[in-house]
Order: sequence, then C-alpha cells, then structure tokens
Amino acid sequence: MKKSTPYVWKNALLDSIDSIAQNKATYFENPETAFSRTQKISLRDTILFPMVASNESTSVELLDYFPMKDLPSQAAMSYRRNQLKLSAYQAVFQDFTRKLPQEKNYCGMRVIACDGTRLNTPYNPQDTDSYVNCIEGRKGFNQYHLTTCYDVLNEVFTDAVIQGYYSMNEKLALCTMMDRYNSDNPILFVADRGFSSYNVIAHAFYNKQFFLLRLPFPMAKNIFCDTQNISDNDIMDIEDTFYVGRVRNKISKTLKNYHFRAKNKPYDYIPIGSKEIDSFSVRLVKFPLPSGETEYLLTNLPKDTFSIADLQELYRLRWNVETSYRYLKYASGMIYMHSLKQKFLFQEIFAKLTLYNFCTAVNQCINLKTTANLAHKYVIEKAYLVKSCIRFLKGQLKYIIQLVKKRKVPIRAGRKFERNIRRGHADTLQYR
Repeated sequence: MKKSTPYVWKNALLDSIDSIAQNKATYFENPETAFSRTQKISLRDTILFPMVASNESTSVELLDYFPMKDLPSQAAMSYRRNQLKLSAYQAVFQDFTRKLPQEKNYCGMRVIACDGTRLNTPYNPQDTDSYVNCIEGRKGFNQYHLTTCYDVLNEVFTDAVIQGYYSMNEKLALCTMMDRYNSDNPILFVADRGFSSYNVIAHAFYNKQFFLLRLPFPMAKNIFCDTQNISDNDIMDIEDTFYVGRVRNKISKTLKNYHFRAKNKPYDYIPIGSKEIDSFSVRLVKFPLPSGETEYLLTNLPKDTFSIADLQELYRLRWNVETSYRYLKYASGMIYMHSLKQKFLFQEIFAKLTLYNFCTAVNQCINLKTTANLAHKYVIEKAYLVKSCIRFLKGQLKYIIQLVKKRKVPIRAGRKFERNIRRGHADTLQYR
C-alpha cells in the first residue's frame, strides 16, 4: 500500500464499500433492482451514513451529511438501507479490517482479546429476542449482547457476534469466532472467566491456536482433579493432561483427570453416545493479586518460553478491549441507535466497528515527537480523534492530522479507579 495517510485509508474504505456492488446476489436483497437507478443516496452514502451518525435525530443527521440541494428524506434512507442485507455491512467491516497493518505482536503471536458488552436499544416490545420485562409493574427494556475479538496490540476489532438477551452465550460466540480465523500466523486468544469452558479449549486445540483463560475457582480446582490440591501453595505452575469424553466405561475410569460431558453440556467435537475421548495437555498457573485474591490462568503456551510474569503481562493486555468499548459506544455514538428494526440496529453496530478501525488506521499515520525530559509519554486523545474522523469522512475536514496532533493526553501507568457500575438505558427515539 502507498504511504499511510488519512486519505489513503479513506480510499481503502471506499474501495471496500464499492466491492459490495460486484457481488449483488450476496449482499443485495433484490439484485436486479437495488441501486440500479441514480438517486440522491448512493451505495457509499448508504453504508457511510450509519457509520458517521451521532446523537442527533435521523433528520438532523441527514441535514449534516448531505448538501441542502440533495437532501433526502428519512424514508428514502430507510428504503436504501433496506435494500442491503446485513452481510453487506459485515463484508465492508471484514474487508477493510484485512487491509489494516498487523505488525505489532507478542513473541510472534497476534494477541486477540475476547470480551462482551451489553447494548441497550430503543424500547420495542415486539422484538422478542431482546425485550426484557423482569420486574412486575415496571416498563421493560431491550438489550442485545455484543461479543468481539480485539487485537490489543494493533488496536482493531477483528470479529464480532451479536446475540439477543435470551440467546446470549459468550462461550458459543468465542467458539464461532475461533473457527473463523484461518491465519497461518500464531494467534493467542485471551479471555476472562466468563469464557472458560472445555468446549472453548477444544476449539483452540483443534484450530491449532494458543489460549490464555482466566478460570473461576471451581473449574481451576477440578480440571486436574486427580493431580494436586491447588490450595497447597500461593504460587503454582503445573503442566498436566486432562481428558474429555461423553461416556463412562472401564477405559474412562482408568484415565487421570477425566471429565464427562453430559448431553446437556456443549462439546462440539464428540457426538453424544460416541466412545471417543479427547486429551489436552495444558498448563495451570496460580498466583496472588495485590488485593489478596488469587488468580488462576489456564494456557497451552510452553512453560520454557513464557514465565508466570509473561502470562500476567499478556492477561493485563486484555484490559485494552475494555477501554476500547468506551470509545466504540460513547465517542463513536453506538449507544445512539436510529431505528427499531433489528436489521438496521445490526447494520449500525457493524458500521461503528468499521469506524473504530478506521480511526485506528488514521491514528497510526500520526507521528508524535517524544521528548526525553517529559514525565509521561503522550498519545492522541482518542475521543477527539473519533469525532474528527467522523467529520473527515463527511468531507467537513481536510487536514485532520494537524488538527488531532494538538490534542494529546499523558499515559499515567498504574492508575486505578473503582468501577462505577450503574443501570444503563437506551436513548429514546422520541426526538431522534
């Protein structure tokens, strides 16, 4: 690719959008008629609009995006978006993400953190997949769950799965995304306790991938049930083999650390009733936290190459996906949905994921001069960067690098704040 500039990445994004028109049968609801006539809203505008829409009403967002002489109606935009399948927005996200540089790695591995976040959407009791009414006498709400894979070193979202409130299954989402990776380069998946399961471990082994999972105490205690009492020492690093199967017979009783998976337990690689048994050689690490709690990590990374300190550093990197959600949801405006229709909601989610990756590409074009006598290292203020990139895609800004370089913030390592957990709600569509 040419020298990395915001205009180069903007053209790369537009090329990804234009590639949709080359496969109408896959991405258009009606390939014969969709986008066949010249109208005010082009294919580019249809995909870019939900990407740059913010917290204003749809009519105001249209006024801000289109010239006055070509201003379309809200119905016209909805008509255009309805001509595209959700897969069109997914394809743009995936195609553009593949173009981004993946130079940063950890010991040759691409570090992918998997995590999930809940998205409150506008009130819609007809959407049975997301509508929740769990408190008698109180108005219900709508909520979806977004599970993503995030390259923590290159700062890009690489994959995503959207599930309804009642179909939410983070372990299944991670297994699905693991199966979609077909890279020849080593990949390390890092995830917290909500993703730990024997099925996830099996998917990593069968796909020849590395994993680093934080385990809850019951699973850490039972995974090597015949080996050692994990409560004996404060620090522990042991390697052993455990077995997984769907039968209980003479053979399984002779195996050390055998785990039986019942019919109601998901395990994708052994059919129910089969006598097959899988074996996995893994490593269980235990160490105390400064808070006094004990943390358990399970991995298939080799012990002679990755020390406990290395595993701690790798798991610490996972926190980057948590901070990325802050900018994805609030700075880019994902919390401000502009529709009730599920298809349109999902379109906006993948459009915002693409916008986040575009902002990362622009950020990599900026070279900040470092001064040795400064107390802190400085980076670009990401929230301001996102807002600037939105205006750059709209054509309202030209010299974006000179603008965002002025907004720098220091990195203060080791800062800790108590998490402010509060009940979230969707922004109403009454005035949007």
